[in-house]
Amino acid sequence: MEKLLLFDIDGTLTRTENGYLPFNQAIFQTFGIEGDIRMVVPDGNTDPLIVRDIFAAANVQIDIDEARWRQFAANLCASYGQHVARGATTVRALPGAAELLQELSRRDDFSASVVTGNFEASAMVKLTAAGLVDYVTRGAYASDSDHRPDLPALAKRRWEEWTGRVIHSDRCVIVGDTPNDLACARANGMKCLLVGTGRYPVEDLEYWQPDACFADLADTSAVLTALTNL
Repeated sequence: MEKLLLFDIDGTLTRTENGYLPFNQAIFQTFGIEGDIRMVVPDGNTDPLIVRDIFAAANVQIDIDEARWRQFAANLCASYGQHVARGATTVRALPGAAELLQELSRRDDFSASVVTGNFEASAMVKLTAAGLVDYVTRGAYASDSDHRPDLPALAKRRWEEWTGRVIHSDRCVIVGDTPNDLACARANGMKCLLVGTGRYPVEDLEYWQPDACFADLADTSAVLTALTNL
């Protein structure tokens, strides 16, 4: 029976070096305020909430309407593209990520999509730069909702509309690298596999009792076996 895998991007599939450069530039371009993503813990959060955390840390009071968020998303996408193009920011696939997605694309018992705190446009920049964009279907993003638990159900619905098939939530697996990914899964009645390739080492992640846990995705066979058995 088919399973839908919903992958987080940052810290799970990819690692970004100097990602603060395009993010901080987009903040200044959009809001005219100097902000630094390095002042907060972004892992497992959505881009809009990260921006709010940055402003709160800097003691900046600002009201942001939907038009301004759309402008920020556009500026962030453009800034990421520019920084990646000139090598100031690099995005690479984490160990085993490409091999796993490639293997999944050859099988008919799994489908791969994404659930991420990135805006959709910047998520595509990262996946493209890492060579992974061709292996995942359209999922759900911060541009859909800044409340991360909203996203898995939307990604599931988009997959159902795209395939014309219905899949139950307990056949969906969120693959992430933070306790927030696990909380998302539990809130949506989905399974969860966590990897220790982000801020949290595998020993810390095991404390939260996900359905499966690995140090990384490097052992494709072992990860596939775990996913099959969930």
